[in-house]
Amino acid sequence: MRDWKSEVRRRLHDLQLAPARESDIVEEMAQHLEDRYGELLSRGMTDAEARGAALTELASTDVLAEAMRNVDRAPRSDPPVLGAAGPSLWRAIWRDVGYGLRSLRKSLGFTSITILTLSLSIGASVAIFSIVNTVLLRPLPFPGAERTVAFWGTAPEKGLPEVRFPDALVNHFSVRSRSLDHVTAFSSDNLVLTGFDEPELINGTSVTMSFFSLLGARALHGRTFVRGEDVDRKNLVAVISHKLWQRRFGGKPEAVGTLITLNGLQGVVVGIMPPEFDFPNRTDAWVPLPINPQSLDCWCFQTIGRLRAGFTPDDAAADIAGLSDDFWREREPGAVRTERSVVVAKPLARVLTGEVRTPLLVLFGAVGMVLLIACANIANLLLARGTARNREIALRCCLGATRARVVRQLLIESMLLAVVGALGGLALAAVSVDALGRVVLERVTYLQRIELDLAVVAFAITVAVGAGLLFGVLPALRATRVDLVSSLKDGGRGSRGGMSRRLNHGFVVTQIALSLMLLVGAALLLRSFRNLLVVDPGFGAENVLVARVSLPYQGYKEPERVRDLYSRLADGLRGLPGVRAVALTETAPFSQGGNQMEFVIQGREPSASEATPVASNRSVTSAYFQAIGTPILRGRAFTDSDKQGARFVAIVDETLARRYWPDGDAVGRRVRLGGSSNPWLTIVGVAKTGKHGSLGALPDHYVYVPFAQSLRWSMDLIVRTAAKPERLTAAVRRELRALDPQLPLYDVHTLEQAVSDSLSTRRLMNVLLSAFAIAALLLAAIGISGVMTLEVASRTPEFGIRLALGAEPGEVRSLVLRQAMRLVLLGMAAGLIGAAGITRILGSMLFNVQPVDPLTFGGVAILLATVALAACYFPVRRATATDPLQALRAD
Repeated sequence: MRDWKSEVRRRLHDLQLAPARESDIVEEMAQHLEDRYGELLSRGMTDAEARGAALTELASTDVLAEAMRNVDRAPRSDPPVLGAAGPSLWRAIWRDVGYGLRSLRKSLGFTSITILTLSLSIGASVAIFSIVNTVLLRPLPFPGAERTVAFWGTAPEKGLPEVRFPDALVNHFSVRSRSLDHVTAFSSDNLVLTGFDEPELINGTSVTMSFFSLLGARALHGRTFVRGEDVDRKNLVAVISHKLWQRRFGGKPEAVGTLITLNGLQGVVVGIMPPEFDFPNRTDAWVPLPINPQSLDCWCFQTIGRLRAGFTPDDAAADIAGLSDDFWREREPGAVRTERSVVVAKPLARVLTGEVRTPLLVLFGAVGMVLLIACANIANLLLARGTARNREIALRCCLGATRARVVRQLLIESMLLAVVGALGGLALAAVSVDALGRVVLERVTYLQRIELDLAVVAFAITVAVGAGLLFGVLPALRATRVDLVSSLKDGGRGSRGGMSRRLNHGFVVTQIALSLMLLVGAALLLRSFRNLLVVDPGFGAENVLVARVSLPYQGYKEPERVRDLYSRLADGLRGLPGVRAVALTETAPFSQGGNQMEFVIQGREPSASEATPVASNRSVTSAYFQAIGTPILRGRAFTDSDKQGARFVAIVDETLARRYWPDGDAVGRRVRLGGSSNPWLTIVGVAKTGKHGSLGALPDHYVYVPFAQSLRWSMDLIVRTAAKPERLTAAVRRELRALDPQLPLYDVHTLEQAVSDSLSTRRLMNVLLSAFAIAALLLAAIGISGVMTLEVASRTPEFGIRLALGAEPGEVRSLVLRQAMRLVLLGMAAGLIGAAGITRILGSMLFNVQPVDPLTFGGVAILLATVALAACYFPVRRATATDPLQALRAD
């Protein structure tokens, strides 16, 4: 007898049969092959031909099934005895892993597509989660952050979404608050650092004495501020950041105690903060902030407090509102206020991440939907693959494998796909997270970088396991529900039962619904973005260069010297080639800074029970409105005659004019900014309302005053040019250096760039969400095309009979299309219902678009239906191209 046993054992190896069972089958099959071999030799075949023909029959399902019928099924083993030696579960799983790898390697097309789909979807999920984890889930990098709240006032009836507090109210809150242990105020501004090779503009923050203790921050070297250092301004002290310490002092501990010059004032470095402390706004140096308990002049201080035990942010808001009312009653005895101050208090972490919180959560939800759609697509592929593997699974069951054993094998194959996809996703996230996080880091200034830490790796593992189970369990369970006899007789073509068909349809409906929800969200945001782009900002942003100059008070104490330097700088810049206009303003549009002050209209002073209006004010030079491109609608612009000693004048914007004068004609009226000791200002013009911080924000109330009558030491240059403004940067620096070599020019940018940067978060959000929506649409199209292809393949005999009986191809096409569109319409119905609920979350991000916009919903539905119809083209074409004779013969 030839060595048939070795050949049979080799071919049965992958089935991993029990030794006794395998031995019986080998004996039976070897005997069968020997008998067949002898029969073929007797017919005149050569030895090689007979042996090859016998081995060919070894792959025949019928031969194998006949052989197995002659072998009794191996009896069940006795229950394992505790402590007795037995086969290792891990060893069995390891064998399953090996078999799964070989099986996936045989289907490289399926494996490649699946891994690519998983890598992209998991990679996107991990990248977005890494940002969410860093920005939203991690606590702030200082002790006690969870008890720290920021609070401010609001005046919606005045068009003011945020009103900061003046010195007197900050002091009142600090002394009398019941809900807050500490109340501290701070104000950020730029400082000029000199005394080194080159002057440097650094980020500075003036803080009250309780600032560091409230945040639980300790100095790495030296100390923080002590009581009294905010009073003695002659002996300036400063705490510097770790970055500035490394950059300017070489990281030497002896930097504590050295002299430092900020804005021309000499002081002493008393402390160096650790690298993880970076609040607020990437500060380089902190200096003491003196508080005047009587001053109401500058409503410009940000305030934070630490909650006492048992109090909530809402308690703090009510407490601060009550203290504000008490303050005004004490200041004006006998006054009866009819309305309470409106105060908002939120956890500091929510405030610092407020601008990016909703976009990040929306993106995280969107990428989760894409992952679900990808899992549904892979599940459909696995169902199809399971149908094609009916014979293999039937053979395994006939050879003694239990259903649970086969399910485990199929789940391990799904997990292998998920793990490889997760590894690819992690690699993709590592490459892309820096680019995605750059815009976020510009908005969340206390963060330095986005990290892929252990939490992100754990998330990737969780997603991989969850995805593997999600797309693997149902196909595995369905694949093991096979009819052994029909599967073995089917010759390997496979068949689709009703359960498989219903699962396929369910996955397609899910894909359609999720895709429609994503498409609607993306379309709403794109329409909002388009609406923002056509908003009139109230000025001309083209060809405008903006740069900031800050004069140190120590070297420019005399107001005339300040006026002279800025005047000479403007005159020098006007002489540069291509310059059309030059002006200065306290704060340029879409730049940080500015302040708000109370204002009173002469003859309409508020009563004791009325709230005093608040407006933003800007000090500008006479050419400001010409340089910025803002038209004067009524009256006139400032002129050189509006100088110190002349009549005090002002220009208001159209929004303020219409708010307090119904016809908008405020020219000739008089207002006062700040306290009663300040002069009355005659309104000489009404300027067009402009956007100063956000294109989508409600218009603010603005009062402009002449720079000559309201001196400022720090000003923004506005240079309008005939060509690209960036080319003038070097020339502007030379002009400033010629006037004073110690003055740095900083924050240089174009006005177009500033407006564009204000939309960067929305732009990134739109790009990512649109990409996710397009990916979802493509996956849905692939899903419905694949399902309809399977449907057509399984119904080929039916279509052959229909065509043979005289049915027209158009009738077959209609039949397939009706079935496809039923699935699409069902998915669209579910998706529209889901979108109507989910898009309300986008309400705060929409501009001039309703969350449930009929035009958007209808357009997306039509687009999805069109794509679904296109996806059905090839399946429909295949159905109508069926040859009746071949279809009937195959049946």
